[in-house]
Amino acid sequence: MTEYTIMDSSPSFHRRAPDDPSDSPENMVVPDHALPHISFRTPSHGTGTSGAGSSTGSMAGENPTTLHPAMHLSTITPPQPVEPHEMMTPDPNARYIHGDQVHQDCIPKENMVFATEEEGYAFYMQYARAAGFGSKKHKNKAMSRVYACSRQGSSEFYKEAEKRKRGKMSKRIGCMASVKLKLRGKEWFYERVELEHNHTLNPDPCEVKHMRSHKNKHPVMMDYVDGLQHSGVSPNATVNVLTELHGDYGHMLMNARDLENRRAANLRKEQVDDVKKLVTFFNECRAQNPKFYSDIDYDSEGVVKNIFWSHASCQANYAEFKDVVTFDTTYRSNFYRMPLGMFVGSNHHLQNVIFGFALVGDETEETFEWVFRTFQRCMEGKDPICILTDQDQAMANAIRRVFLETIHRLCRWHMLNKHTVELNKLYYLHKGLEEKLLTAVNHPLTPLEFENAWKEMVTEHGLQNDPTLRGLYEHRASWIAAYFKGIFCGTMTSTQRSESTNRMDPPDTKTNYHLEHQLGRIYTRAVFKKYQDAYFAATSFRTKNCSQHLSIPI
Repeated sequence: MTEYTIMDSSPSFHRRAPDDPSDSPENMVVPDHALPHISFRTPSHGTGTSGAGSSTGSMAGENPTTLHPAMHLSTITPPQPVEPHEMMTPDPNARYIHGDQVHQDCIPKENMVFATEEEGYAFYMQYARAAGFGSKKHKNKAMSRVYACSRQGSSEFYKEAEKRKRGKMSKRIGCMASVKLKLRGKEWFYERVELEHNHTLNPDPCEVKHMRSHKNKHPVMMDYVDGLQHSGVSPNATVNVLTELHGDYGHMLMNARDLENRRAANLRKEQVDDVKKLVTFFNECRAQNPKFYSDIDYDSEGVVKNIFWSHASCQANYAEFKDVVTFDTTYRSNFYRMPLGMFVGSNHHLQNVIFGFALVGDETEETFEWVFRTFQRCMEGKDPICILTDQDQAMANAIRRVFLETIHRLCRWHMLNKHTVELNKLYYLHKGLEEKLLTAVNHPLTPLEFENAWKEMVTEHGLQNDPTLRGLYEHRASWIAAYFKGIFCGTMTSTQRSESTNRMDPPDTKTNYHLEHQLGRIYTRAVFKKYQDAYFAATSFRTKNCSQHLSIPI
């Protein structure tokens, strides 16, 4: 194979030809400063080549002229040679200064006068950006300021692993470049200016934008970035917009990481004193409308535990449509992961109306009792006729203690969804069970008819002792619609009911009966549609010809 030898007399690489020259890639002589394709050998992958000739490789104990299936031919290109000056250790005594790209009027000079301290600092920052080095505020005294290169000072480079705070090393190497700004009367001037650095400078804009002191934090640009982030613009789209504004990505004095840090900082800023901000918002709502109601529950350490609020319109809706209320805590907020409970009802258009909101710290019996009592105070002690919840024992206990006259009903969807796995197994083993179960649950039967239909179903399939069906049957009085015939529930059988939108134009009648026309004027469109569907189902009979001698018992 090709050999590389570093000669003592020169730092350059020289290739030495072997004693037995050959045309094979392994023994190819390569002249200096040439970049040929070379062959390589690895124990596990065989030999590859990219030259004119070809070579083969063999595994141990095999015929060397036979190519092993695991071997393959690959082509590689050697890396570009490194220039000698790039390999040399920098001279510690070398000094570097700004280049010709810095205008003479932008170079700090002794006795330069500034009206304010900020002007003197901004001038040095502008020079540092153009020259290609980072800067920092080094000393801050009563009558003077010192601004220095960010690589000023020294640091302990080698520390034990357990004492290191960061994995990366410090870049401070004792650079002495700095300016001293001093106060004289009412003006500031540069008393001392040192422009020489002991390290190379990087005036390339692509390098400067990574320096911490030169991040573009112009207030107008930052407000624009904050507006994009607040509007939900993705980080990649934000970078594209800023690149378009600056003309090129290299000219943009911030990178994608800076934008992510800006977003995180804004989120932290919004989360500071969030409880105070919420209380302030509630006070503003109360100032606009005295009927706005809110209450906050604190724990023993003064930390917010539960929050409840209700607008004036919510309370007005409850005064009209308090017959049935649903309460559900399935939804959780994004950041704090607190369950959000909502009191929801149904209006005369069969649409959802919200009565109140509650953010709860947990789902314990004590928490639910506080929420229900707060809701009761908000609604001036008027309890709902019926409340619909999921099958939560802590919630049920709190309802019994707070709403003494309210009928508690369980959500039909939660009851069946809780046993989805077990029911699906039964549906698979017993054909026709699903249709009979849903018919008995959803059909508006009387309690006696429901119990007979249930008994017939379990007897037919031999499921009298099935624990899932027995559990559903034992709680039948809490979730089967047949047991709530005397209670108006606004067609609400689940806490997951969907909203409906209705037009307000006069409904179309399907018959000439006076009753239908009268109900069309009295009922809302959604309720009248429910009546028409029920009327159509009740009068849908199929007529058959019977014998004239058929007697019908009376």
